Amino acid sequence: MRALFTGLFTLVLSTAALIGRAEEQNAPAAPEGPPEQHSTIRGTPPADLEGRWLTVASIELPRQLGIATAAELWEITRERDQLVLKVQLFGLPDGQTKALDEADKSKQAWRPSAEDIAEIAASWGTRPDADLHLATIENEIIGRDGLDDELKKDVKTRDAVWVVRQRQEFRPSATPTIRQVHVYSALGVKDGGYVGNFSTATIAAAPLPIPIAFSGTFQAYRLRAAPARARGFLARLADLFAGCGRH
Repeated sequence: MRALFTGLFTLVLSTAALIGRAEEQNAPAAPEGPPEQHSTIRGTPPADLEGRWLTVASIELPRQLGIATAAELWEITRERDQLVLKVQLFGLPDGQTKALDEADKSKQAWRPSAEDIAEIAASWGTRPDADLHLATIENEIIGRDGLDDELKKDVKTRDAVWVVRQRQEFRPSATPTIRQVHVYSALGVKDGGYVGNFSTATIAAAPLPIPIAFSGTFQAYRLRAAPARARGFLARLADLFAGCGRH
């Protein structure tokens, strides 16, 4: 049983981070293409979620073995007056990837510096996407007024100002990994971003589907705010009349 747990635990750590670690193979398979991504909005999430983000989750390992790190790059835009979250798969620059790997090896949390954040922001989109064998990513962006009964009862999520709940389905080529679910529960503001609780679960076939769950904390670092929107015709017309009579 311990060997089974160890194997599954290793599987979780190897697939938890969406950034930067495609496994090397002697004969790589043909790329399967990017996953389909969909967003669902519940309630009224904060408007300042628009923009580019680095999320860094610190996952508490069992038996006081230390910390594992999972990182994602998010781009949140607004389409048809609704927020849309896309997980970017092109990974971190080499320097930050190395720092993240070293932190994982030492089982310590990775805390990106201001210089790290600036470099990640500057290199956005310059690296190829990693082929992580993902079929779909379903993103729920949930405002405090949209928390369902499950989130309201969970001690990790009931006080959240917003929640992002992700469901990632893997292709058969990712066997034994079937599915991952991540829950980011923002509890407050820090350093221009957010901090809160993080939960993750992986469903693996070994040989029957077995859920493996871990929890910890996360911090979302803002890389770039959403660009200012052009003001509409009526707003500009109101400004024109507001200026009348001024001397």
